[in-house]
Amino acid sequence: MEPIWNWGNNLIVTIQAVHNPILDGFFNVITFSGEPEFFLLLFPLIIWSINKSIGLRLTYLGLISLTLNTWAKLIINHPRPYQWPSPGTSPVLKLNAKAAGPGLPSGHTQSSLTVWFYLAYHFRRPWLWLLATVLFILVSFSRVYLGVHFPTDLLGGAILGLVILLLFIKFEHTLAAWLSALAVWPQIGLALTPLVAVFIYPHSDIVATCGTLSGLSLGVIFDNHRVGFEVSGSILRRTGRFILGVMVLGLIYFGLKLIIPPPGYLFYLPLNLLRYIMSGFWVGGGAMWLFKRVKLD
Repeated sequence: MEPIWNWGNNLIVTIQAVHNPILDGFFNVITFSGEPEFFLLLFPLIIWSINKSIGLRLTYLGLISLTLNTWAKLIINHPRPYQWPSPGTSPVLKLNAKAAGPGLPSGHTQSSLTVWFYLAYHFRRPWLWLLATVLFILVSFSRVYLGVHFPTDLLGGAILGLVILLLFIKFEHTLAAWLSALAVWPQIGLALTPLVAVFIYPHSDIVATCGTLSGLSLGVIFDNHRVGFEVSGSILRRTGRFILGVMVLGLIYFGLKLIIPPPGYLFYLPLNLLRYIMSGFWVGGGAMWLFKRVKLD
């Protein structure tokens, strides 16, 4: 792998020769569209205000993709360009502060492919296909420009993302019909299944994806059996739902983060897991209950 890493670093250094504050800012904005915080806005918007069924399936796809990406990174344990040949000696500049951990496959490349092309496939709008293509290219390139991924990381993310996307599209309707036919308690049991991965390997990224996945599933069950929310109403009501829902989601996701002890403390992981479960539950069902209560459904 060393020749490939050296080739990748040389290419990145060539690209970064033109770097400047304007380009750095632009590509950091572009790269944000492939980060979990962006999807924290996009997924609820579609679920609550556009199309609940497509939004929920998109959210499951995104979370499954992120979970598999996390496991792949932890297993492969591939360095990032700014860490090669060792931290402090690499010629590559790290222009994105958030990037950390192993690099292969690229999560941003994988997420931008699965999320945007899934939306384009379901809504079938020419402009959405164009947007998906442009964002996929720009987000992928931004990761190289910012010095946080080798070009081969992008290839790995694209291949894994494409496989996940195609399999999800092929089986989504069959799985949805099977799950809806189950009684509520088997559904709850399946919803809690992702938490097994947390006990097997309590890594912070596993806690985030699997906790959110379980919380989302529990929320969906709650909505299906107790609330029965459907997307309807004027643009004003849909906008109101989104604003109210995101405000509460922000309190859960960011507010609880402020009071959770830092990593390494005894209760950090269980409290962080609870935070992600609550966030997922709110998106999948809790918000729908509130919308009904305040007559925004």
